[in-house]
Amino acid sequence: MRQLIKKILPSKLLLQIKALIHRTHQASLPFFAKNPFLAKCYFSFFNNAYQREQFSILQGMLNYNVRTKHSAQQTSNPLLRRNTHRLEKGLIMKPLKPIFALDYIEETQAALFFAINSEQHQADEIAWASAVLARFYQSVDLTQSTLLATLAAEFYNKQFAYDLSLTPYQNSELAKAPLSYQEFAQFIDTRRSTRWFKQSPVCREKIKQAVTLASQAPSACNRQPYEFYVIDQEPLLNKVSKLAIGGGGFADNIPCLIALIGDYSCYEHERDRHVIYIDASLAAMQFMQTLPTLGLASCPMNWPELKVVDNKISQLLGLPHYKKTIMLIAVGEPVSDGGIPYSQKKSAEQLIHFVNTSE
Repeated sequence: MRQLIKKILPSKLLLQIKALIHRTHQASLPFFAKNPFLAKCYFSFFNNAYQREQFSILQGMLNYNVRTKHSAQQTSNPLLRRNTHRLEKGLIMKPLKPIFALDYIEETQAALFFAINSEQHQADEIAWASAVLARFYQSVDLTQSTLLATLAAEFYNKQFAYDLSLTPYQNSELAKAPLSYQEFAQFIDTRRSTRWFKQSPVCREKIKQAVTLASQAPSACNRQPYEFYVIDQEPLLNKVSKLAIGGGGFADNIPCLIALIGDYSCYEHERDRHVIYIDASLAAMQFMQTLPTLGLASCPMNWPELKVVDNKISQLLGLPHYKKTIMLIAVGEPVSDGGIPYSQKKSAEQLIHFVNTSE
């Protein structure tokens, strides 16, 4: 419809209509921004910007139930991952409680047994969950809870092996930082947004290595609600590259594009709707910081919330409704004479706010 209107109406009239809409919008903002109810009315009747996100979240909640309770075709279970991590956190508390996790231990064990009986489930996830559950039963006082005693008996009756090295450990066992602050600062400087690449294929094994380190980034309850879609074949590469708002002027120069995809089906509640952005961003930074060690460079590309563009990339990548694009990352081997924007950064003084509490 928009394209038809653009063809029919004169350009001057289109500009006048856009200007009128903009003025009306600006004039109405003070009224609708007065309180939450009016803001809700505004986005319900006059602006549908959040409509797609709301639909995606509901689709995610629906598919969460499928993933955690009904599907034997999944390689990972977000409920099992979350609850196993909750058990881990309980096991490192000081002092250790003699009994904890009574409100979720039963569903955790059921999820583990379900995973064990699935041919598709990732073996490493099962091994981790099994080890943590074994450590849990060794650590709590089974004599104080009939439920825990019963579940522990069911667990040990399975008689499968578990490796306690996959359970919580002490801070003293962490690897020591091999770099000084100055050395790390120099390393940080090796990553800068690069837009000019050699026109040669990017080694997929190097992408896999970078994603392996990216997966070590922090993630809320270790659910890791993201995936790296690697686009390095034409004509799909050209089509997706030109969708990015921030790709103007160098889209044709990108040999490999990573679409970082968030997955709402990792969550049961809408309260967690922002976690896909937080966790994916943490992983993205670790991914991009790894690339220079492999002789590669990158550029994260602007991806605003635009319904038309979101729909296009979802169709091109075959994404279900509960998955959405968080960002695109251009990847390639940099050319030596490619320009790099200086990009002055804000100072620590500008970014830090020391919060002083008052009595």
